[in-house]
Amino acid sequence: MLAALPLAGCAADSQSRLPAFMRARAPEPPPESPPDVAVLVRKSLDMIFVATAQPRDLEATPAMRTERGDAWTACVRAQIISVAGARLRRQTYRLTIRQNEIIDRRRAVPGRDCVSDDYKPILPTK
Repeated sequence: MLAALPLAGCAADSQSRLPAFMRARAPEPPPESPPDVAVLVRKSLDMIFVATAQPRDLEATPAMRTERGDAWTACVRAQIISVAGARLRRQTYRLTIRQNEIIDRRRAVPGRDCVSDDYKPILPTK
């Protein structure tokens, strides 16, 4: 019993051979801050909308974590113009963002995606 007293205050690191409940936990990484959706959209406008669409009145939602927690999602919408020059209805896309880069964009499904999100205008850069 006396031999155990000197070891009672010591914590084993996360790599030791002790059972998990006796090991010190590895520190949690700091939480990743949400990406700036407006900056990403302005930077990747040609990737989101066809260049001939001439997107106007851009709006985006704040980024939210995906269910798996490994990426962010946001919605962006804009008034676009058809190839023939006619105004089309507002187009909405759901973006998937990882490490401050848009890795996927899909047209939002009406009634399911991006319905009640809080959109804010994306102002052009000066």
